[in-house]
Amino acid sequence: MPHCENCKNEWSWGTTLRKSFTLGEGMECPECGKTQYMTKKSRQRMGIANFFPPVILLGSAWLFDLNIVSVLAVALFLFAIFMLTYPQMTELTNENEPMW
Repeated sequence: MPHCENCKNEWSWGTTLRKSFTLGEGMECPECGKTQYMTKKSRQRMGIANFFPPVILLGSAWLFDLNIVSVLAVALFLFAIFMLTYPQMTELTNENEPMW
């Protein structure tokens, strides 16, 4: 789970998930109120993780000739896995690092 760099507070799974859906780049620490940003490494991991579900869906639909209900079931399963693992992949920093 991510830790605030200012107060070293460990964020809960629910807090991390809830804060990630806020608008803007920064996430406010629930303990100290300081703005935290996802690290460059963490954002790159998320980009890679977001790339695989569509590839898996399209590949499985094409290879196994799945109907739409099966594709939707696989999509829901992949979405659930992503939501469960998202907070573990998140790392925080005090500074908004450039992506490149």
